[in-house]
Amino acid sequence: MPASLRLPSLALVGALALATALALATALAPGTARAADGGGVAWSVQTADNAHGTGRGNFTYAVDPGAVISDTMIVVNTGTEPLPLAVYAADAFTASTGEIDVLVDGAPSADAGTWVAVDTPALELAPGHTADVPFTVTVPADARPGDHSAGIVTSLTSQDPATALSVDRRLGTRLTVRVAGDLVPAASATAVSARYDGSWNPFESGRLTVSYSFENTGNTRLTGREAIDTSGTGGLFGTRTPPLQISEVLPGSTIDVVREVPVFSLGWVAGSVTVAPEGVGLGAGTVDPVVLAFSTPAVPWSLYALIVLVIAAVAAALVAGRRLRRRARPQASPQAV
Repeated sequence: MPASLRLPSLALVGALALATALALATALAPGTARAADGGGVAWSVQTADNAHGTGRGNFTYAVDPGAVISDTMIVVNTGTEPLPLAVYAADAFTASTGEIDVLVDGAPSADAGTWVAVDTPALELAPGHTADVPFTVTVPADARPGDHSAGIVTSLTSQDPATALSVDRRLGTRLTVRVAGDLVPAASATAVSARYDGSWNPFESGRLTVSYSFENTGNTRLTGREAIDTSGTGGLFGTRTPPLQISEVLPGSTIDVVREVPVFSLGWVAGSVTVAPEGVGLGAGTVDPVVLAFSTPAVPWSLYALIVLVIAAVAAALVAGRRLRRRARPQASPQAV
């Protein structure tokens, strides 16, 4: 995986704070993302309202090759300390975990991150102050059709007095450019595997863990729905899971999917994973479903142990009963000579 910083880490790890406005829209106001720590350092980024739209969750454009786009990101110091911020753009991709990542500063971009020129690469924001950060997106004339993703990042580097380490907090907004042309959504699913973990309770189902890799091999963003069918277990105790949504996968990215399914087994589980990919955005289209078959030993040891104990108990009861019956038989009296 290329050097990167995962977007969802903003809300969990203050030392590595980066998120897209889209990813945080469920927790914060639409079109706004915020970074904060316990020391009075806090700021927000959001899209500006202009001819490209109002109240946007992130920057999204549909353009022809060779287009030039001018837009603005707004940065607000919502904390109590001055903020010296660096501002830059970098390629975005989907990490194997399904999170949208952006290459860290210094890792070379090769796609949309190279198309973005930020007018203000450095900011000095006093508490309560707001800054407009204009930027320009220059789409190459030979850009391939489809989706290209990047992030515009604000970064605060400081020294941690407790560890003497450099701490880099980042906050950004996602940028997606859809270049006109033939949209060809495509996907592949590979490397399926299954593992069964039985329950200690013989009357409870075990847990089937199914893993596979899902790759976006087309030129549009993809999502999709997935279902797991275990009816291949001889038609006995089989089940089919409700369809689950797959996280968005950017072109060229691969995610590792892990699902857990409760199953009741007598020794073997077989089934399949059906993935129905779907393009994101108008005109992106759908992709033919992909079916992956799997099978794995699934020995319910606790159930077998209980069966053995029951059989042993029944056998012991039968033996004990026979002995009691023998003892209960009357003894014949010896005859006189």
